[in-house]
Amino acid sequence: MMVFRKTFGIYQTNCYIVREGEQELIIDPGEGSCEWVIKSVKNARAILLTHGHFDHIYDVAALKKELKVPIFIHKNDAFFLRSDQDYMGYECCEADFMVEEGEYVYGGFKFKYHYFPGHTPGCSMIEIDDMIFSGDFLFKDSIGRWDFEYSNGFDMLKSVEKCKQLKGRYTIYPGHGESTTLERERENFDAYIRYIKSTLK
Repeated sequence: MMVFRKTFGIYQTNCYIVREGEQELIIDPGEGSCEWVIKSVKNARAILLTHGHFDHIYDVAALKKELKVPIFIHKNDAFFLRSDQDYMGYECCEADFMVEEGEYVYGGFKFKYHYFPGHTPGCSMIEIDDMIFSGDFLFKDSIGRWDFEYSNGFDMLKSVEKCKQLKGRYTIYPGHGESTTLERERENFDAYIRYIKSTLK
């Protein structure tokens, strides 16, 4: 399995293509990613979204039309696709699969949505094989913000506590910045938990 990454937009959002044989999954296609994705894929099977912020979904509608592929997003973030919440100018569309936490099989791929709300109501990490695409929940040496509209610090606290219990050895591919490993990031979870608690008092 191969992973291709390129950053797009004003927030340098990572768009990923995961290739297995002659088939691909597209993850978080932000603003300006459409041309790169179309040129890079041979047989795209689906678009998977970690959450609904505009910099991760900007080119979703265009890619859905061009590639005729379905969109997967957690059910609690599907409203971001339907309505341009911050008037950022992206084309709206409907999700084809509004998922919950759990395993899914589609287009020859098996993937698992791990539900970690807080940054957004439906914020999730997507596990594929020994890789986790963490969106804006978990970064290298950092976690996602919880001070946006629709964010929730109490949910973020519970999510970090939950993620601390996640077992396995995974490469983490975040929505921004460099890749890391779950093993490395586990060392920071207690500090994150203490900090989030301090903001909720």
